[in-house]
Amino acid sequence: MPEKKEVPAIEPIAPASKEPLPTPEGQEQEKRKPSRIFLALSQLVFLFLLGALGVAIFLSVLTLDFLNIYSVRHRIPENWRKAWPFEQYFDFVQLHQLPEEERYQQLMLQEQERFNKLITEGSRDLEARAKALEDSYRGLIRSQKEQSNREMEELRKQREELLLDQKKVADGNADLEKRKVAVDELSNRLASETLNLESSLIRFMEQSNQLDQVRSIAAQMDPKALSTIFNEVPDDKLIYEILSSIDPQHSGKVLSFMDPEKAGKILKVGKQPLSLPPPGPARSYVPPSLQNLIDDSQANLR
Repeated sequence: MPEKKEVPAIEPIAPASKEPLPTPEGQEQEKRKPSRIFLALSQLVFLFLLGALGVAIFLSVLTLDFLNIYSVRHRIPENWRKAWPFEQYFDFVQLHQLPEEERYQQLMLQEQERFNKLITEGSRDLEARAKALEDSYRGLIRSQKEQSNREMEELRKQREELLLDQKKVADGNADLEKRKVAVDELSNRLASETLNLESSLIRFMEQSNQLDQVRSIAAQMDPKALSTIFNEVPDDKLIYEILSSIDPQHSGKVLSFMDPEKAGKILKVGKQPLSLPPPGPARSYVPPSLQNLIDDSQANLR
């Protein structure tokens, strides 16, 4: 027989430290509390499911009643039958419980009512469109009338402006006539002044020819004797014209022998501007060139 082996006994290993087991109160504290959003969503889902269950039960009861498996419509109060959704349900049951021919007839009547309603609504739409078209037509007429009034007002203003322009033209023509008369008068005065100027020039030339002999005599006389003569002559301008044409040295000697006051007056005459002698007697003769000039100016102004 085989010998039995002796197995040494193994002592159980005791734990080094024993921790206390968690109590149920500690486990509840360790659990995390749900958030408010989670609670709200869970309540909403619960209410939705509860409502869906109620609707399903309500529809199931209506289905059983419609199939006459379990009739409950006769137990509904009269005032509830006219409220939603019982009124639609009772109409549906009443329609589908009729015989087939009557049901089709009733459906045809409903379609006819619906068609009449559509026609009525369409006529109302047409009436609304007709009213809108009428309003637009009236608005168009009103706008055209306003535009016509504006155009008439513009025409009236243009007519007033045209009348004012015509008045200005008439005034301008009258003014032009007055100016033509004034131009004619100026032309006549110009002719007269031209004649006077020509006469003055002729006399000036005649006096110049007469003074040539006096100047030649004065140039040959003794300065002292000439100064004595000039002291007696009252026309200082005549003395200046005689002295201005002879030798300056001779003129200076004559002035030195003259009266100082008289000599100063003669020298002042030289600073005065030249002037023509007064015209002679009026003449009716007009030079041809001057007459042509006057005629051309009058013709252009007219």
